[in-house]
Amino acid sequence: MIENDIYGGLTYEGDPIPTIKRLDETGDTVLLRSFSKLAFPGLRVGWVIGPRALIEKLTEAKLWSDLHTDQLSQAVLLRFAESGRLAEHRRRMLESGRERLHAVLSACEQYLPAQASFTRPRGGMSLWVTLPAPLDAGELLPRAEREGVTYLPGRYFAVSHPQSNSLRISFAGMAPDQIREGIAILGRIFKEELERVRAHSPLAETPAMV
Repeated sequence: MIENDIYGGLTYEGDPIPTIKRLDETGDTVLLRSFSKLAFPGLRVGWVIGPRALIEKLTEAKLWSDLHTDQLSQAVLLRFAESGRLAEHRRRMLESGRERLHAVLSACEQYLPAQASFTRPRGGMSLWVTLPAPLDAGELLPRAEREGVTYLPGRYFAVSHPQSNSLRISFAGMAPDQIREGIAILGRIFKEELERVRAHSPLAETPAMV
């Protein structure tokens, strides 16, 4: 099993959730982690924890693919960590992330259609929204972008079952006021489209049988 845990260090509420690797008694779980979300997005420094034999094969495969790793980025990160500034940076990240998380959750409760649902994560940088059918998040994206808001439609994350009415919203890197403003715009767009679709639905025009 491969566990990609790049957001584990960004837990804003409650106790951190233990990794599958930590709970694995067989030693077969391979844990992937990175500093790119915690330190700097452009700093592509990560690590792998797994069975020794597998790590040796991964090391050999990496040498064949790029000859060597980015030593400058690792040196910068090492100096940043040894100076104590990485720990202070993480403290500020958790503080600001908690504020942004509260902002996006309260905005979703206030502005999204009543029939919509959304995840309530305790950390990370994004949440998952499911719109009431028959709304299509992909079709509504251009309209949202024209009004200065963007998101990723659920179809980009689907494996076997299309999720046309779902989307992922990222709340990282924006001030709480910007988050609330963006969600308010999305909520208005979704509600207007839902009203339009329902107004043109055959069921809405069929007289009641008595």
